[in-house]
Parts: sequence; C-alpha cells; structure tokens
Amino acid sequence: MSEHAQVDPNKQVLWILAVVVLLVLASFAFGRYATEVMTPKPPKLAVYGTLQADLQAQERSGQYVNFSDLKGKVVACAYLYTVCPHGCAAVVAQMQKLHHDFGARSDFHQLSVAVVPERDTPVTLASYAEALGVKPGDHWWFVTGPRDPLVGFMTRELRLNPCRFIPPGKRLNPADMFEHDLRIVLIDRAGQVRGYYDVFHPQAELAALMCERLHRDAKALLDDPIL
Repeated sequence: MSEHAQVDPNKQVLWILAVVVLLVLASFAFGRYATEVMTPKPPKLAVYGTLQADLQAQERSGQYVNFSDLKGKVVACAYLYTVCPHGCAAVVAQMQKLHHDFGARSDFHQLSVAVVPERDTPVTLASYAEALGVKPGDHWWFVTGPRDPLVGFMTRELRLNPCRFIPPGKRLNPADMFEHDLRIVLIDRAGQVRGYYDVFHPQAELAALMCERLHRDAKALLDDPIL
C-alpha cells in the first residue's frame, strides 16, 4: 500500500455535489429571509369604523342602487360637485387614476356622491361621467337623490365633515355654493373604513404622499382579501 491513501474519485464527486446542494439551499433560505423579514412591509391599515346603515340613491343611469350591493368589494368613495371651482378636480383626478389602475377588477368599485343633488341630477351626472370617459357599465357609480340621506350617509357612516353653505359674498363664483370634504375614503370588503386621503392638501408634498398612499392601500386591500 502506498504512503498516501488513494482518494476515491466517486466519493470526491459526491462530496462536491453535497457542498453545492448545501450552498444552493442556504442561498434559497437566505433569499426567503431577506424577502420576508428584511424587506420592509407596509403598515397594517387602521380600522376607523364599520358601516352600519345602508344608502339607497339614484345612479346616473336612472336606476336606484344600494351601497350594500357593494359588500365583498373594495370601495373608494368621495363627494362630487360637478361645477366645483377648486378641489374637486384633484379628487376626480385621483378617482380616475384608481379607475385606470383597478377599474377592470370585479372586486373594486368607486362611488361619487352628489354634493348638490338638486343641481347634479342623473342626467347631469351621466354627461359628467361621459366627459371623464367613464362608460355606463364601468364599476363607478355617480349617485344623487334627496339631500338628507346622502349627507347622512357621508357624515354618520363615512365620518366626513358636513357640507357648509357658502354665503354669496364669499363665493369664488356663483356656482360655488357649498364647501365640502375633499377626502377620498377607502372601504374594505367587510364594510370597514380603512383610510382617509386628503389628495387636495394645501401642501403639495403632503398631497402627493396622500395620493401615493391611496393607491398603495387600495392595492393592498385588493391583493389581500382578509386584510
């Protein structure tokens, strides 16, 4: 027998394969750790309240709809004043972006509620929606009806600030009759309010942050059915 023991080539190959497998498994495990633990996760969305009462209103199509029909869907809701001279444009722009990003999903819906239902009739809302490029069958309701049920739902259920009548001498233009809450509300599948988004904040940086957060949170609620 020689002074130095002979190494079995087959055993050497097996050892090399074992080391390679261990390195691959270690790399995979570290990758999962980096993804699940080291990668920052978005904060869990707060629950601001649960809707208790229903709302029946007349949609731009002329048909009557109920908010309860949207149970099981993620809903973005906001006030709408079709002749608003200031913040409504910012709100509608973000609603349009939501519609572009998520409007094709059957589990996502949007709701625009008339501030001045006496003016914003179904016919007016239908023309307004058409000008925005929103089709009759899209998942976006533009609703109107008697003022008290609309305002009651928006203030008591969604906890938005009440609309305030603007005296003629303080109006930006003759149509600027009401000051209203310009936040968008995000509601989850269980009818829980999960966020308020001040997309018309006077500070541009905060407005941009609110817009980014709105879309991030909407996507999170859509991607996780039990969130």
